[in-house]
Amino acid sequence: MSTSRITKRVGVFGGTFDPIHNGHLAVALAVRDELDLDQVLFVVTSDQWLRENPPVASASDRLQMVELAVSGVPSFSASDIDIRREGSTYTVDTLNDLRAELGELATLFLIVGSDSALSMDRWKDGDLIPALATIVAVGRPGQNLQIHALDESHPAIGAEYIQGPMIDISATRVRGLLLDNRVVGDLISASVAEFIEKQGIYG
Repeated sequence: MSTSRITKRVGVFGGTFDPIHNGHLAVALAVRDELDLDQVLFVVTSDQWLRENPPVASASDRLQMVELAVSGVPSFSASDIDIRREGSTYTVDTLNDLRAELGELATLFLIVGSDSALSMDRWKDGDLIPALATIVAVGRPGQNLQIHALDESHPAIGAEYIQGPMIDISATRVRGLLLDNRVVGDLISASVAEFIEKQGIYG
């Protein structure tokens, strides 16, 4: 009896997740369902070269928060592949490392915000990214990525465009509320809120 080789569709959702909030989860759910992904990896960055200010929480704390947030969600998992590599985080390195780790039967889908997709021509080796993963640009409701307006050499010219959920949450807002000892409500999961309080993060 012959066995079929099944390709696994894996979403790659990178970020500082400082902290991870329910907006992140909603975006990942929307992309997972729209593209019928088998798995979504939340890749916690160690450092982002385009980011002016470093993350407030440590990489290990941010990874634990992501693990707590995705626990129990089918097909969601946390990845420390960027943390293990150390140094500055470049998407091309993340994708290459995941390709080596997951093998040839994994098809990667890089999940980014539409604004990030438009700036991909400024990323390190951004022109190599389309060969490593299908780019998935997530926009706000009513927003148009206007892929047709991009130069043909732009890495995101062939991106999949998905309209994300209407959720107005940012990690900056969550940190501000926590700093002021204000209620974060349903902006983050209860397990993440408990971890933040226990560790004294953002206080």
